[in-house]
Amino acid sequence: MLSAPPRVKRPPDLSIGSVFAWIAHTLGTGRGEIGAAEIAALLGPMGCETTFPHGPASRASVHVVSVEKMLLIRYRGSPFSARFRREAVGAVDGPRISVVELVHAGRGRFVQDDRARDVVAGDAILHPPIGEYLVEWLDDECERTYAVMSTRLFGRRADPVLHDDDLVQRAAPLLPAAVELLDVLVDEPEPLVATVASQTLYALLATTVAGAIGPAEPSDGGVLRDRARDVLQRRYAEPELDADAVARELRVSRRHLFAQFDGENDSLASTLRDIRLEHAAELLASGDRALTVRRIARASGFGGATQLARAFRARFGLTPTQFRSAALRANGLAEL
Repeated sequence: MLSAPPRVKRPPDLSIGSVFAWIAHTLGTGRGEIGAAEIAALLGPMGCETTFPHGPASRASVHVVSVEKMLLIRYRGSPFSARFRREAVGAVDGPRISVVELVHAGRGRFVQDDRARDVVAGDAILHPPIGEYLVEWLDDECERTYAVMSTRLFGRRADPVLHDDDLVQRAAPLLPAAVELLDVLVDEPEPLVATVASQTLYALLATTVAGAIGPAEPSDGGVLRDRARDVLQRRYAEPELDADAVARELRVSRRHLFAQFDGENDSLASTLRDIRLEHAAELLASGDRALTVRRIARASGFGGATQLARAFRARFGLTPTQFRSAALRANGLAEL
């Protein structure tokens, strides 16, 4: 097993910003070549032990792309095994990162709690935010992309748990679209296309991960917050949905409902707005030209096209029409 060279220091802290900076410091940005020492130096300070079947001869090409909310690392080269020990998100020594690994080529295994699952091209590995697990690659050459994001991907829970059966995603409906968007971003498109592709990719990955998160443990109003979010997810298309309607369904007072969101980064209103915007973005990027902006606004719970356009520009910096054009181009369906 190779370990980090003595001269390599630990990141100053393991916040998402420091981890991104650490990756850029160790791997650089853009395209490059790395060996076993660089891989060990990158992962060692973050609680990962690495082994290399090809020893010091291990080599790989990497392409590091920084986009909004994410750092993408395309890896192609020698296999290696990585044993991760992830602390709880709230732990002082735990890295504040979420990792989704999309497999393009090569066979591997994901091992946790003495259970091994095969990994093949087309699969995605949802790296557990907590616990010990092993990812090992068996072929002489493998290719995958690591999408590194903030732990916000797991929502507001301090100790999220992913369902065991969902850690290796096979034939998930959103993954082919995610891979296409990854290819667009790795090719370094113009800024407008990159913005839309990164936003859409993040939404696809967040949706995939959200489906694998286990139920929350009751604590500090978390149950009521989750119930409120469930209502928003189920009824977002109703234009009249507001805090009063949610409070009535949950049989609590409006004041008590708002109190559960005190201290949260997202309020009830902003959570509902984000859900509606993500749904609208998915429809705009679908390529269905029968869906006008007005119809999409109604289907997403907005009062009309003007209200959608105002919220869309505030969130994405684009109008819905500009977003649709860029998304279609990103997916190879049209030209701007």
